[in-house]
Amino acid sequence: MKKRWSIWVREIGSDHDVELMELDSNPEPIAQGLRAKMLTVNKSIFQSGRRKSKVPRYSWVRIVDNHPGG
Repeated sequence: MKKRWSIWVREIGSDHDVELMELDSNPEPIAQGLRAKMLTVNKSIFQSGRRKSKVPRYSWVRIVDNHPGG
């Protein structure tokens, strides 16, 4: 049987979506943690003069309800 929720993400720099996991319990705390994940980029192209910058790991995180009734 398929799990109730799926979490789909898109990584920074990627052009496709990936199903990261399937869950039976409340997915919101996990999704919030995924939204908070950051990557450290050395010699930043985003801000001149900075050697390190932090950017989000995922450009978006989506929760999908797989239950047929809604």
